[in-house]
Amino acid sequence: MNLTLIEAFSAVMKTGSTTAAAELMRMSQPAISRSLKRLEDTTKLKLFERSGPRLTPTPEAHLLYQEVLDTFVGLDRLRQSVARIRAVGTGSVRIASSAALGLSFVPKVLKRFTDRWPGVSVRFEIGNSVTVRNLVASGSYDIGLCAEEIDRSNLVVSPFIETRGICVMPPDHALARHDIVRPEHLDGLRVISLAPDDTARIQFNAALETAGAKPQFVVETQFAATVCQLAIEGVGVGLTNSLTYVSDRFEPLGLVARPFEPGIAFRSLMILPPHRARSRLVDELLVFLQAERDLLDAACERRFGRFAP
Repeated sequence: MNLTLIEAFSAVMKTGSTTAAAELMRMSQPAISRSLKRLEDTTKLKLFERSGPRLTPTPEAHLLYQEVLDTFVGLDRLRQSVARIRAVGTGSVRIASSAALGLSFVPKVLKRFTDRWPGVSVRFEIGNSVTVRNLVASGSYDIGLCAEEIDRSNLVVSPFIETRGICVMPPDHALARHDIVRPEHLDGLRVISLAPDDTARIQFNAALETAGAKPQFVVETQFAATVCQLAIEGVGVGLTNSLTYVSDRFEPLGLVARPFEPGIAFRSLMILPPHRARSRLVDELLVFLQAERDLLDAACERRFGRFAP
């Protein structure tokens, strides 16, 4: 059924005459009359009683007009939805992150993103890197930020940020007098470290073994922020990620940090679901993530120098 015929019929029902309907639709009066005749032929319904120039709607016309009104309401909603989608004003995005970036970095990004797009709903999950990987690979989440030691199959993977390892300690610790902490400085000391399967921990172990240093590992944890908090509590010296120290603002809390040499790389990945077109909202969030990433990367470089693994 031709939408133009329906619109001509609706205009006649609304205005009460073909002349007024023609003015409303900016068409000629004969064109309106032809449209009504074609609609009756198409629907096999008698819609008007004709008495000279006068048209009287039949009961069938009134029933059809009510259906037209209901349909037009739906079309108006559809047009409004299209406009909102085009304007990126409503919708939802889902992002998952490991704790290193999820505790402070991502919330800062989401603050800016939701200020810009207040009508958007965001689902945010923090988990270990394996959990983040599985959420994104399954298509349940749109964006993931995680450490590099994940299974990369069934994902679109790109490097996100690479920062250096640092040693953190209370301000009164003997190591605080060094500008750079080296493996031999840790020999016999109480050390807080990441879990044994973490790629940074593997690099750390290799550096200790090469130097012949044998620290006492008192706590192992999978979260860089936990290393910092344990160091503040005086549990030991911690090896952690400079981005956690900078973005989570541990320095104002009194935690001292020194670069560790030889350099240990902490690498984070951005992962996306495979074979799926991204919404404009996801693209917008990616822009915000990358902009904040660049600021964090620059802050880490200012604090601890350029990292050259």
